[in-house]
Amino acid sequence: MPDHPSKPAPNAHESLAGQVVAVIFQGEDTGFAVVSLRVEDEGYVTAAGSLGSVHEGEFLRLHGKWTKHPKFGRQFQAQWAEHTSPTSLDGLEKYIGSGTFPGVGPDMAKRLVAHFGERTLDALEGGQVNLQDVPGIGPKRAEALAEGFQEGRERHRVLAELRGFGLGGNHASALYERWQARAIERVQADPYALVGDLRGVGFQTADAIARTVGIPLDSAVRARGVLLHLLREAGREGHTCLPEMQVLEKLDELGLGQDSIVEGIQGAIQAGRVLLISIDPTGNSQGYADLRAPELPDGEGVAEKAFYLTELHEAEAGLAEQVQRLLAPGDDALATPEQVLGAIERTAFRPDESQRLALEMALSAHLAVVTGGPGTGKTTTLRLLLEILAAAGGHEVRLASPTGRAAKRLQEATGYEASTIHRLLGFDPATGGFRHDESEPLDLDYLIVDEVSMMDVQLAHSLLQAVPDGARVLLVGDADQLPSVGPGAVLRDLVTVATVPTTRLKQIHRQGEGSGITEAAHAILHGEMPQAVTTPSGNGDFFLAFLDDAEQAAEMTERIIAERIPEKYGFDVGRDLLLLSPMYRGPLGVDELNRRLSDCLNPNGEEVAWAAPLRTGDHVMVVRNDYDRETFNGDTGEVISIGKEELVAEINGSPQHYGREDVKDLIPAYCVTVHRAQGSEARAVVIVLGNTHYPMLRRNLLYTAVTRGKELVVVVCSKSALRRAVTNDFERTRYGGLVARLA
Repeated sequence: MPDHPSKPAPNAHESLAGQVVAVIFQGEDTGFAVVSLRVEDEGYVTAAGSLGSVHEGEFLRLHGKWTKHPKFGRQFQAQWAEHTSPTSLDGLEKYIGSGTFPGVGPDMAKRLVAHFGERTLDALEGGQVNLQDVPGIGPKRAEALAEGFQEGRERHRVLAELRGFGLGGNHASALYERWQARAIERVQADPYALVGDLRGVGFQTADAIARTVGIPLDSAVRARGVLLHLLREAGREGHTCLPEMQVLEKLDELGLGQDSIVEGIQGAIQAGRVLLISIDPTGNSQGYADLRAPELPDGEGVAEKAFYLTELHEAEAGLAEQVQRLLAPGDDALATPEQVLGAIERTAFRPDESQRLALEMALSAHLAVVTGGPGTGKTTTLRLLLEILAAAGGHEVRLASPTGRAAKRLQEATGYEASTIHRLLGFDPATGGFRHDESEPLDLDYLIVDEVSMMDVQLAHSLLQAVPDGARVLLVGDADQLPSVGPGAVLRDLVTVATVPTTRLKQIHRQGEGSGITEAAHAILHGEMPQAVTTPSGNGDFFLAFLDDAEQAAEMTERIIAERIPEKYGFDVGRDLLLLSPMYRGPLGVDELNRRLSDCLNPNGEEVAWAAPLRTGDHVMVVRNDYDRETFNGDTGEVISIGKEELVAEINGSPQHYGREDVKDLIPAYCVTVHRAQGSEARAVVIVLGNTHYPMLRRNLLYTAVTRGKELVVVVCSKSALRRAVTNDFERTRYGGLVARLA
């Protein structure tokens, strides 16, 4: 291990030491500061960078390099800073009185330096006994001054060490607040523990810190960190677990030896972070899923093993337990045949055979699933069910969806109040948990959940465990859409389990002259190329624009959105239209299309570097649930203003304030990915598909995109990209055990 972890490597960068004579700018949240330093043999110089909290009079040793700013000229760009001690009496006085040490202001600093002179810092280090020698300082004041000095010195020392490891100012401060002096020891022992614990610290950062503090590449600490990283990444890709052999092969590829791997895995298991579960591919014995993948040996009856993060294992096993609980036989149907017929007679809608079966199932089963594609009548069946339940009386019915936008759609479609699942369960941002669970269940008799394809195993487990005994649950969604962004494929798994009552609606009702969205969606679902449908007058609701050149396709997309759709249909671009792309990168990616459309639709938007790429007037989307602001993933709005430290956006009609640290909760929303659009609908949807999107061109992605449109869908694509998306029915394996647990 290096003698001093914070010491810069030879020739890696320069250092600069001096006294802060002025703080030109201080970012309280970010640690970024611009200061004027008095440096021996240099005079006054400007320094900028991650300096942490600085005060006038402090002495700093900065590590970084000299640069030439295009506007402000020559300045020292600091990567991190050490707080050092001054050498002159004047410097001592300013340093001690700078506000760095609690309880010591300019007047007290003057008295201390006048009494102790050059020995002032030694006297402060010596504690309250020395300080009591100063006239007017009694025992209590001396004790408080000594403690404040020690706290300030310790904080500076720890922050300097942590910054030397490569941590940013905010992360270093957060670790100090949590662990104080022990923060250095904790990071040196296991920097990989920071991943998942500190927002914004990823595996690559932890790996770099590990190298800095001297942890060998082939070590049990690194093996444990890699294991946890692999399982977290697997969760982000939709898996609840990973096969043992796949994990071991990856650990081996990273140069980890067998002893380190075994010790690292044992450490993760003993710490309660990971479980290694035996798998029976036949679905017998312990009842876990068949996790065999093409690269694994295909052995009939050979037990496989899989690694789970503990929290995902608990969610998956708990979800299976709750489903089994709700599947237990219960009471009779909730409505009489007369009440059902009466509700049907009162509506203009006449259910088809599959809808009648769905209604009968929903009224008799304690847990049931209704699935079906666009136009098959899921919403009208729900409305009829609600009519029947209202006629039967005496039932407390609640409606919910995974996202705010989906809940709003459900409420508008049914006329009944609907909420997000998080709001229904009473999410507590302070604890990260829900108020309602098995110990405090929801007060309801019947729960209807829409857009279940978006629900991952953790949310599904939290929801079902809060359903009281005797209550009924109806899960509604399109199992052919993209699965949830989070781990698991809950809806898809449930409809494959024979013991879960399921009705698939098949008959298409949403048809009419010149209407092609539904026909296109079902053609895609069956692996057929969709066709544009127009009437003799040239009207229609599904169009294809074929362009092979990506730049031409981007220009065409811009014209369609900025000119053609508003002029012909009168749609509001910000309110009524969704532009969807499969990927972020490339000329037809989300990032480039957002930039292009921001320039086109918002040419006068003002931009501030720290908030880029957002500009005033931009259409934005929230990408994280924020219960303090009451804004939720998928909410949209507009940037009102951007200042030096704050961006203000109007979200759901209310101004919301975002600082430098939380502005990343907003993204430009002229164009979003198809995954981001799940649970959303718009009057008009424009979809771009290019050959550069090849890795993402899959049938369920295109199907999900097309079914977002209510009145108009336009697909701008190359024929080969469209054909690839339609014919590629491959769905990447999602490793998990829910199906076999229920089988």
